[in-house]
Amino acid sequence: MKGNIWYIFLFLLIGFSCSESQKTIRVLFVGNSYTYRNNMPKLFEEIAKSKGDDISVTHITRGKYTFYLQAKRKKLERALRKENWDVIVLQGSSRDMLRDSVRFKEKTFPALDKLLGLIHTTQKQAKVYFYMTWPYKNGDRKIKRFANPDSMLMAVSDGYSNLRNRYKTPVIPVGKVWRAYSLKYPKSNLYVRDNSHPSYSGSYLVACTMYSVIIGKSPVGASNVSIYDNTEYSQIQYFIGKEFKTKDFNFFLKDSI
Repeated sequence: MKGNIWYIFLFLLIGFSCSESQKTIRVLFVGNSYTYRNNMPKLFEEIAKSKGDDISVTHITRGKYTFYLQAKRKKLERALRKENWDVIVLQGSSRDMLRDSVRFKEKTFPALDKLLGLIHTTQKQAKVYFYMTWPYKNGDRKIKRFANPDSMLMAVSDGYSNLRNRYKTPVIPVGKVWRAYSLKYPKSNLYVRDNSHPSYSGSYLVACTMYSVIIGKSPVGASNVSIYDNTEYSQIQYFIGKEFKTKDFNFFLKDSI
């Protein structure tokens, strides 16, 4: 009888350990069309699953939404109060980072104070990241000093660096990966016709970057996930698997200063 009890105990212990080791990672993306175009969160999920990771991804997104507008959404508030997330990724508007400091202080900071305050209260176990976006293909022609992609990227990068410093929250430097890839492979087009939104390849690059940072593994060897050009998807995987851990990228990924 004692022997049977021991075997039952051992069976339950092994079962518990297995269930713990196979815990599903729940990821929430919050953003606008730079997140939902080409269903980037689904691409991220499929990359992760093809690499053997147990993951579930949800996104709360709306076109043209800024941090200020997201902080007012009841849908997002409900998701943070009623569900549990392991990872939360926050993406704001690219143009928000180009605004003057008054707008930032009056709208962006108060919105993030509210949003991150709610996250830290309701999702104490969650890892939170900011998602740095990329420059427009030809820069922002409406603002002269940002009228080329490098000057626009510098402004966006500075904006997210400020958020990182203020909130002690790491930034996934998608914009820097995007620009570096564009320069190395100029024949690859990460943009659609508006020179702003991502093509399928652009969204795939974003998803691979997210995977490298959030899961902490190289995307090399991930399945095709229906990308149209096999050479392109392999090229993106290898580029990110090799490049994203440079000193410049790691600065943004530090939790605190």
